[in-house]
Amino acid sequence: MKNAAAIMKAAADLKLPVAAQLIGVQAAIGESTLRVIDFGDGAGPDSRGLFQQRANGSWGSYEDRMDPHTSATNFFKALQNVQGWETLEPTIAIHRTQRNADPHHYTRFREQATQIVKALGGESASLVDPSGVCPGEGNQVVGDIAGKWVKPLQKAVMTSGYGPRPAPPGTAGGVLANFHYGIDFSTPGQAGAIVAITDLKIVKIRNLEGQFGTGVTGQTLDGKLTIGMYHMEAGSLKVKEGDTVAAGTPLGTEGATGNVFGRHLHMEFYAGALPNPMIPVNATIDPTPILKEKGIL
Repeated sequence: MKNAAAIMKAAADLKLPVAAQLIGVQAAIGESTLRVIDFGDGAGPDSRGLFQQRANGSWGSYEDRMDPHTSATNFFKALQNVQGWETLEPTIAIHRTQRNADPHHYTRFREQATQIVKALGGESASLVDPSGVCPGEGNQVVGDIAGKWVKPLQKAVMTSGYGPRPAPPGTAGGVLANFHYGIDFSTPGQAGAIVAITDLKIVKIRNLEGQFGTGVTGQTLDGKLTIGMYHMEAGSLKVKEGDTVAAGTPLGTEGATGNVFGRHLHMEFYAGALPNPMIPVNATIDPTPILKEKGIL
């Protein structure tokens, strides 16, 4: 825990967000189980310290590599040289910094790193109020990142599936009107709270923009999917661009903003990690098989 605190301080000293602190702790667990070890593995017999940094001149002196704060500082400086590290799946960001033979080596250490960072105050109650609102400027980690999937709108029913359909009454027509590019859920009676369907990196916030209205777009942390969740109530968003949120984190309130015929949640799925997908430029995929596999439908 003392070494984890040193890693977090090194990130903070460089004015990096909590997300970077979490990446640093995750990397060190994967390299040394958070111990300052004076030996290397078979692939790198000259590797030393928390991050198993090599004696190749890139990571400083032996003393630098064995000092938690200095070695962590050098790790974060290298991380910042990875283009787009903030939007990469954390394991891939670490891999591109550390160059492990297995690019997915660090994945299994994410949950443990999250718990350690939370315990040390990097993701404390001061970052998230009871409603789930992040008061900072984004780049916060909210909740327990554990790879779960949950219903995005409790007590809701599916009101429209993916595929061809007539344009709903009261909505604008046009070239996109006769095909539904997502899946809709609606709560009978009072508007429901919309939550992250799985662990997501929030890459786009929409406030009353065009046909989507108010909503968010997030990338799954493995980089395999981009998910848009739209038509929320104006002013109800509880996350910011750059936040990493766990499944079940409140995102906003079910609404009727944008080009809609009534209050509901509209979700669109895209393959890959896209920063701001838009139909028809980016092709959507049918979310039905995915949601059935995850037990949501």
